[in-house]
Amino acid sequence: MKPLLLALILFPLFASAQDAKRFQRALNSANERAIDRWMQREIHRVRKGHIVTTPSASYTVHAPTHDSLVAFLRRQPGVLDAAWDKCMTKILIWPGHSTIGMRWQKDDQVFERCWSVQEGIPGTINLFGWHARLRKSREQLRYTSARRCMGFVEEQKTLCVKRAP
Repeated sequence: MKPLLLALILFPLFASAQDAKRFQRALNSANERAIDRWMQREIHRVRKGHIVTTPSASYTVHAPTHDSLVAFLRRQPGVLDAAWDKCMTKILIWPGHSTIGMRWQKDDQVFERCWSVQEGIPGTINLFGWHARLRKSREQLRYTSARRCMGFVEEQKTLCVKRAP
């Protein structure tokens, strides 16, 4: 009986998958740090990505993760548009980086914010030229930074339209 009661009490703490109410509170608050914290938690929650298995190997992809996050952002009231840089040409080095952008309206003002996400965590660090291996490299998403970026969403839309056949 006690484990069941404990599970019922703790379950809401772990079931916060793309919580629309929490996102709306962050969006309606006056500071951008609340939205940054929500995005950081959401990126941490979906950090594992999707594993693709082929007959010869398996690998992790993060494009469906970014697509689902952008689709969730677009469905929310108050959000004008959202996009990520999937159509931008990037250099193929590991760990990769992506940027997710969102434009929203609050009190007749339009805000636009971008969040940088690192796609992989290296296991070595650089200590004055000595590369110490501390842990195994991981294929996980890592929130790195947030910034204002006016025009990012429209730029990504035009890049995707140009690349479409």
